[in-house]
Amino acid sequence: MSENFQLSELPCKAECTELCDAILSDLPDWFGPYDVYKDYLEDVKTRPVFIAQAGGETLGLMALTQTSRASVDIHLLAIRAEHHGKGIGRAFVELAKRYATDCGAMYLTVKTLGPSRENAAYAETRKFYASVGFEPLEEFIDFWGKDVPMLLQCQRIA
Repeated sequence: MSENFQLSELPCKAECTELCDAILSDLPDWFGPYDVYKDYLEDVKTRPVFIAQAGGETLGLMALTQTSRASVDIHLLAIRAEHHGKGIGRAFVELAKRYATDCGAMYLTVKTLGPSRENAAYAETRKFYASVGFEPLEEFIDFWGKDVPMLLQCQRIA
């Protein structure tokens, strides 16, 4: 069931940092404590950031990175837990596809915690990404540091 929400780009980078901190601090099963997610607060200052809002409340955000001429990466996708399963993530992925297409990219990628480290929250995240067309390409065991495997997922969009 989808709620009435709107997606828009957030041009104010100071506001991006504040919203990112507020949302990620509310998602400890995915982003952990501040020292785990703090780099995202800097990242959103240099990337396109999109938000989902309803009734004046920010429900989630997405930051994108053009990693090459051929690819755009969903660098960050975070939705407040109480709004999971309401179509916001799907809408963000569709927006990312349009953005990537507009950039001339042929692929959309996303990185998540890999399956070799058991984590119920990220198992659901991987199921979500599979449901919107991503295919797992490779798990990198030490990409984010010891004991933090990264699963690279991809889909062709053009």
